[in-house]
Amino acid sequence: MILKQVTYTAHWIVMILGFLMFTGFSCSQKKMAEKPNILFIFPDQWRSDFIGAKGGEFVHTPNIDRLASEGVLFTRSYAATPTCLPARATLLTGMAPWNHGLLAYAPIPTRYKNEMPQLLKDEGYYTFATGKLHFKPIGGPKLKIPTDELDNSKFMHGFDEIRLCEGWGHPQNAYNEWFAEQAPGRPEDGTGLGSTDHRGGVYAYDEKLHPTTWTANEAIQFIKDYDRENPFFVKVAFHRPHPPFDPPQRWLDFYKGREIPGAVTGEWSIEKYGEEQVPDMSKQVNSPRGNFGDQFVRESRESYLAAISFLDEQIGLIIKTLEDKGVLENTLIVLSSDHGDMMGDHHLWRKSFPYEASAGVPMVMRWPESLKIDADRGQVLEEIVELRDILPTFLDASGTTVPDYMDGMSMLDLVRGKKDKWRKVLDMEHGRCYWKENSWTGLTDAQFKYIYFNATGEEQLFDLKADPGEQHNLAGLPEYEATLKTWRDQMINHLTERGEPWVVDGQLGTWDEVINFSPNYPMEYYPEEIEGS
Repeated sequence: MILKQVTYTAHWIVMILGFLMFTGFSCSQKKMAEKPNILFIFPDQWRSDFIGAKGGEFVHTPNIDRLASEGVLFTRSYAATPTCLPARATLLTGMAPWNHGLLAYAPIPTRYKNEMPQLLKDEGYYTFATGKLHFKPIGGPKLKIPTDELDNSKFMHGFDEIRLCEGWGHPQNAYNEWFAEQAPGRPEDGTGLGSTDHRGGVYAYDEKLHPTTWTANEAIQFIKDYDRENPFFVKVAFHRPHPPFDPPQRWLDFYKGREIPGAVTGEWSIEKYGEEQVPDMSKQVNSPRGNFGDQFVRESRESYLAAISFLDEQIGLIIKTLEDKGVLENTLIVLSSDHGDMMGDHHLWRKSFPYEASAGVPMVMRWPESLKIDADRGQVLEEIVELRDILPTFLDASGTTVPDYMDGMSMLDLVRGKKDKWRKVLDMEHGRCYWKENSWTGLTDAQFKYIYFNATGEEQLFDLKADPGEQHNLAGLPEYEATLKTWRDQMINHLTERGEPWVVDGQLGTWDEVINFSPNYPMEYYPEEIEGS
């Protein structure tokens, strides 16, 4: 009788445990199904004002404009440290430059304690990336290991799968291998343009071989074939519109004769850089500063814009794939870039500068119906957002609390109308780049921008609303003396905890040394493949 009762009880225990396990599994599956897919589109070197949705009627970007009209456009969006590697460190960590430790163009550590792909993977996402991740060492005289012997897996940062297209000079690329099969014996670069040239040219081969096409097709094929129960996180990191500016002929033809804004200059930039003429246009043109002339600027911008429109076209194909698969309304889409390009503004080129053309980046987000956000679509928001806000946005969308150590915030809060706690001022900075004097810290509240050059002590103050082209430096004008002091004091307060040389005896310091890293950089994960710098 006792044995029978024990057996009976055990039977019910097994049934109850089974029921609990089943319901727990079902709840887990349901929770997983409620997480939206995430599509992160991240082209390289795309300035914020070169999209149609931001009033750029001269540029043809209908697919990005569609995302903005069905979601939100942020008009004050920045890369706080506007070069490739520190911007990507911000993406990985959701942290400000000083806190993730990379202050200039220097190696990203092989890992941070918490990183975007791994955090999303921990939330149940299958993580895939294609294109220019730019996480691993880039080569050059300090590289101790040949590029084609580098172990890609060491630089995946939590991605389950990657398909690289890093650009010329990176033989360990899926794109290079594919191109060699498609066009045996031909070099990937058929234009003769350098990877930092301001000149443009026509893509030398059939456009189906172009890196922009390949990157989009890799994303499209992944989405078409995806059949896992997990939500996906897809990062599409286009190499363009970073040079070489090599769009197909049809897009160059589109911009020939089209009205395009010329370069903006101010009295301060004409004085500093306007006399630096480029003597020989037949040579490789890649200087980060100098007066190249109006015609050169025009031709360079035509090629840059053509590359952008070609890229926008490919983005449209990716969006269509989401629609065809029936997952568009369960996919959060965010588009941004690592930095802009001066494109001749103030006689400056490329990136690393504190000005809007360099530090401003696009930020467009379309949220899916599955998130059940009660908000108007087509919003245009002026709150300051930065690359550090992208990871918190993804975590928020996945139903996860944003960790306190992150400096970024979820941009979905702004969409929901929760603006009271949003930042009022953004900190920006960049260590020495190109030349000694180009080392700076900055602050902006979306109206004023204060810039301090660390090597010289020079100050700049711009009223962005009255002077969006930053043509008139207000520092030194008597009527702005009080405003300048307010911003200088705010910068001192911001930097005081760093100590010397940032602040010396209560004043902003100056120094000659190169400071690429803050004490927060995880030196134990400095890539051993590169000599110390």
